[in-house]
Amino acid sequence: MKSILKYTSFLFFSLTFLISCDCDCEDAPVDAQAGIPIATNPNAPTLISPSSSNSCEVGKKVNANQSEVTFSWAATANTKSYTLSYTNSTTNVTSNKTLLTTSTTAILSRGTVYSWRVTAHNIMPSKTATSGSRKFYVSAEPIVTNVPLAAVLKTPSSSTGVASLAWEGSDPDAGDTLSYTVYIDKVDGKQTPISALTNLSSKTASATLEAGLTYFWRVKTTDQNKNSSFSLISTFTAN
Repeated sequence: MKSILKYTSFLFFSLTFLISCDCDCEDAPVDAQAGIPIATNPNAPTLISPSSSNSCEVGKKVNANQSEVTFSWAATANTKSYTLSYTNSTTNVTSNKTLLTTSTTAILSRGTVYSWRVTAHNIMPSKTATSGSRKFYVSAEPIVTNVPLAAVLKTPSSSTGVASLAWEGSDPDAGDTLSYTVYIDKVDGKQTPISALTNLSSKTASATLEAGLTYFWRVKTTDQNKNSSFSLISTFTAN
């Protein structure tokens, strides 16, 4: 009999303990009629990084085309999880990541503008709050180009009022396409060139001049990236 009473007492104590624990764990408000928890609306997350004051995001370089960028935001009340959404403005593709933390990383395309936002989620029934959207640019691989070398002028030859002009031009960047503009006048070699002597692909040109007069001339060299250089100014007398 004592064993039965002892077992009954133990069972009663165990059930009481389980009921007590169950009640302590349920801290959410309860709908009195439906008997289910009432979810409280979470607060909208505050975005931290990438910063709005730093629109050009460097990130951690993965390769020439990609960088690893860290997203972070402030924790919000009444929140069980977060969804990070980021959109590639070039492809218009949106990616989503659901997290229990307030930061994560993503591999993004370099030289691309992205927009992002974060949604906070509560428990059932579902309640959400979404941050504002923020844009940033993932910096691209820097392109280094050199200025073309200054053209080296050759001595002009002239006869019957026509001068033949020639020069040497080059660029330290292999494969660059160069064009030339010839400045020639009776003042200082800096006056506006005529259209026939601009954007030349060859390293020679001819100009109609007045015999017996002294002329100033120079050559501007330009590459396809609009980098340019000027030769020294030289003088000669037309025949």
